[in-house]
Amino acid sequence: MNHAGVPRGYWAKPDRRPAAASLSNGTGKIGLWLAMASVFLTPFNILRVDTFYFTASDAFALAAVFAMVLGKSLSPAPLAAGTLLWNTGVALLCGMLLLSSLINGDPQRGFIISAQYLYAYFLLAFMLASRPWSETVLLTKALICSIGLMCIHGIVVIDILKQQGTYLTSGNGRFIGWVERENECATLIALAVPLLLWLVASGGARPRWAWIGVPLFAYGIVLTGSNTGLIGLVVALTVFVAMTGSWRRIILLAVSSLGAFFVVVTWGRDFLPPIFQRRVLNALQSGDIDEAGTFADRMRLIHEAITKADSSSLLGIGADQYRHFSELHAPVHNVYLLIWVEAGLLGLIGFLLMLVAGIIIGMLAARLRQGRISAICTLTTVLLFAALANALPHLYSRFFVVPLLLGIAPSVAILRGGPVPGAVVGFLRNARSTRGRLQLLQRRSN
Repeated sequence: MNHAGVPRGYWAKPDRRPAAASLSNGTGKIGLWLAMASVFLTPFNILRVDTFYFTASDAFALAAVFAMVLGKSLSPAPLAAGTLLWNTGVALLCGMLLLSSLINGDPQRGFIISAQYLYAYFLLAFMLASRPWSETVLLTKALICSIGLMCIHGIVVIDILKQQGTYLTSGNGRFIGWVERENECATLIALAVPLLLWLVASGGARPRWAWIGVPLFAYGIVLTGSNTGLIGLVVALTVFVAMTGSWRRIILLAVSSLGAFFVVVTWGRDFLPPIFQRRVLNALQSGDIDEAGTFADRMRLIHEAITKADSSSLLGIGADQYRHFSELHAPVHNVYLLIWVEAGLLGLIGFLLMLVAGIIIGMLAARLRQGRISAICTLTTVLLFAALANALPHLYSRFFVVPLLLGIAPSVAILRGGPVPGAVVGFLRNARSTRGRLQLLQRRSN
């Protein structure tokens, strides 16, 4: 990495993407702005139609893909070397969900759920994962800003206005945000942490934004009262910092984490929101995990799903059918077991292949000296997504998939090896000689 955070030699390599994909092209500019609008609106799950799951973010995403088609910048391999494995996983997952629904379940739900997965993991990959470095930075900033605004909004609504039972808060005072679900809101915030750390580590944002953003995201998770989100935050910070290999950062994280834990356990009741005290702090102070939210009920569903998985070796019971077979009439909050039961073993293998594809992309980028930070971002995001999937049902909602794809995108950009467009010079503001680098960049782009 150079002093500006741009990978050495990155802009010096020939761009193998069509010229229409550059920022200087009119269609490319429109497509980029549409993609940024889609990413910014990702947390706005409240902006959707009532008849089926289609959000404002989806509308901008489809428009962005259409613009890419018109500009002839739609890459046939949006995930570079991982495209074949990723697409194979998507095909297996969607195909087995649909087949199981046609034979054992509800064909209508099978078509709907399969289409949702196909749209989220296949079509969105073209919009998000195949862009050059600078555009990836802009899209990531759009998501970070949106989630940051959501957390600030939560602080205003809960801590200042003291509202409960509104469209942003549940009846017991938990922050549900624009996502409309507590644990899912916390999960989205946690998935944004490695993206923010990557922006800072790569030079796309100044270090002060990490010191502002991470505490803000952490308090946003506190407002949700989500154990899942809190664990995800810890995993994201630990994995990202550990992969950097810097003992100074590791020691700093360990000391600050222990200090924060001591303060929370000792004086947390004096300043933490009541919902966090009931759902998280009581369990930390007593050491009784049964006090951690709905842990006991979730474990019952998991044990039930394990017994049902034995009879779903080939075909499953069909998409969205678990709630009808369950004694608790609820889907198991473990996407691996849920897919295994509803889509069969081949469907589960398909989902795992997508995760493996993300890991392979990160490992390939790690082999390049200039791809180390991007690889850390990708591996952290994929591993965090895989860990959080143990506590969530179906994962086709865009606020799950967009952070995953944006976490993979930096490694894809490195593997593609295109230039940094001349219209985006934000990386260069920390350079030792800004004027000289701008002139060199201008000559390269010409």
